[in-house]
Amino acid sequence: MEASFNSLKSTLESAGATLDDMVQINLYLKNIEDFRKARDVFYKYFKNGFSARMSTTTDFVNSACLCMLDGIAYKKRS
Repeated sequence: MEASFNSLKSTLESAGATLDDMVQINLYLKNIEDFRKARDVFYKYFKNGFSARMSTTTDFVNSACLCMLDGIAYKKRS
């Protein structure tokens, strides 16, 4: 799960943004049992508060996939 957050962080940084610029994040979990771990990871990566977020469970086409993140970031241009 942390690998997904690290990937999101890297993608944002490549666009000149940070996790603090996230205005919405969606978390899809394969197993509801992973929700508590996901919450702990959110606290680790979003130290300045959370954006709007949605978490749900789903089946993935790739059975090895345990979680997926997507979201929207907004970075005001200077």
